[in-house]
Amino acid sequence: MNNVKHILFLVPGFPKDEDDFNCIPPLQDFLIKFHQYYSEVEISVIPFQYPYHKKNYTWNNINIFPRAGKNSKVKKPLIWLDALYTAQRIHKLKTVDAIHSLWLGECAMIGNILSKKFDSLHICTLMGQDVKKSNRYLRILRNRNIKLIALSKNQAEQFFNLSKRYVEEIIHWGIDDKQLSNSERNIDLLAVGSLIPLKNYSLFVNIVAEAAKTYPKIKTALVGEGPELSKLKKMAREMGIEANIEFKGLLNRKDIFKLMQRSKIFVHPSLFEGSGYVFAEALANGMNIVSFNVGYAQKNPKWSIVNNEEEFSTTTKKLLSEKLDFYPVNLFPISETINSYALLYGII
Repeated sequence: MNNVKHILFLVPGFPKDEDDFNCIPPLQDFLIKFHQYYSEVEISVIPFQYPYHKKNYTWNNINIFPRAGKNSKVKKPLIWLDALYTAQRIHKLKTVDAIHSLWLGECAMIGNILSKKFDSLHICTLMGQDVKKSNRYLRILRNRNIKLIALSKNQAEQFFNLSKRYVEEIIHWGIDDKQLSNSERNIDLLAVGSLIPLKNYSLFVNIVAEAAKTYPKIKTALVGEGPELSKLKKMAREMGIEANIEFKGLLNRKDIFKLMQRSKIFVHPSLFEGSGYVFAEALANGMNIVSFNVGYAQKNPKWSIVNNEEEFSTTTKKLLSEKLDFYPVNLFPISETINSYALLYGII
């Protein structure tokens, strides 16, 4: 092991406490497990926007230094300066050996400045919609001395198409193995995500309506909140399938996992994913998946990857008629994620 002893994470947001399960779940899982593997390495985190306070706190034995930007566009330059000063104070207390920023955005921009000041390694994980033409930081940062990490092959290809630069590595956010309960699989279809147009949950409602013609007692659930909720409920009402879809609202991860262990098929109609961590969670909880070729999508007996909406519907109906197995599959073990980043940090 070399002398890497302190890693500084720069992130837009971070859990306000240990019960804030829904704030960047893959990062939470990674940091908790990484800290267990490498307890001698100190980790500091500067969240730029959330939580909405500036009181330093400890989260799972990790020091957090929030800047409370509250997503205010007017305050952004002040938050950047504040983050710079905060990082320099942290560096004076204990030398920062590596900087890890999440999203190719403001955090990566500040990380680029700090890595020069500290003469330290800078790694940036591409997280999702930052790999889009509309991201103005892409033009600023694509040729900087930053080790860029993609979450999936799909994301790496999209980034190359936009920037003509290859990422240094593809590292999936990993997941721990799950201990399955003996719950009855009494939910036929389950969908989980933000109810925004990009996630395309109107297709989920249409699939339920089509499947209900053959299986009138089909039981499904949709977990999530967002601006599309009222539209989706109206669709279900007009299609006469209100009794077939339960809108669950926002749930914490523990309750989502319980729901996954009661469900047969995970329907994820999203049109874009940088990773789709929820895919890993669904597989680890024994579910079968139907999705487009987005994010983590890869060939697997429990994963049906489709090309269009018609194929999505016919594939889902076909699976409903089959005898499915529900053994857990972990395609993305968190140990592999930790080892990959430990190598990048220079710890091993």
